[in-house]
Amino acid sequence: MKVLVLVLALAGAGVVQATPAQVQSTVAVQARDGYKLGLMYRNGGPGVAVDAGLAAHWIGVAARGGLPEAMFTLANMLAAGEGVKADAGAARRWLEEAAALGYPAALQEVAMREPDPRQAELLMRQAAHALQHP
Repeated sequence: MKVLVLVLALAGAGVVQATPAQVQSTVAVQARDGYKLGLMYRNGGPGVAVDAGLAAHWIGVAARGGLPEAMFTLANMLAAGEGVKADAGAARRWLEEAAALGYPAALQEVAMREPDPRQAELLMRQAAHALQHP
């Protein structure tokens, strides 16, 4: 009880504000959890039926939460029309966002689509570096 009174006293008017680091940490956890849930719906498994629509939804939540692997997966789902209407432009944007965050598979994919051989080589080197230093 004393601890509760102390917490309430420290909280001032009864409102506890989260620090930016706490908010960022919570968003990151929610993104990872959304991605795991999306993968469960995408792949199915014991007690979980495959549902591409739900998979795309939860992977999209994770992508919007800043998770590069979710961005890459969503890009592939958008490109293939898996669980969502096919959208090449949105797929490209998510792929580029994942690459900008240094996600190796996205860097490799962008490199393979790059018409400039020098830029493609640079992207492949960045992907190799990202693989060696996660």
